Amino acid sequence: MAGLHSTSESRSFQFPDWQREFEAAMQENDQTQRPEGLQKARAAIFLRLKAMATRPPGIVERIALNDAIHLLRILRSEGSSES
Repeated sequence: MAGLHSTSESRSFQFPDWQREFEAAMQENDQTQRPEGLQKARAAIFLRLKAMATRPPGIVERIALNDAIHLLRILRSEGSSES
């Protein structure tokens, strides 16, 4: 698992405001750590959405944000069905 995180950390992100946290959450294999990672990803995306009023995204980031939000919703619904 450490290899996955170090790859994510050394990688340059197109949208570093939120993408680093999102990628780390997607790569987390430890089910006990995953909820915390997903929460961090949601928080980073939410902060970016709030910043959109002063720094609007381009079309590529808008699509990436929509995809990330959709995937987080799917993972949240899968997680709640496992409980």
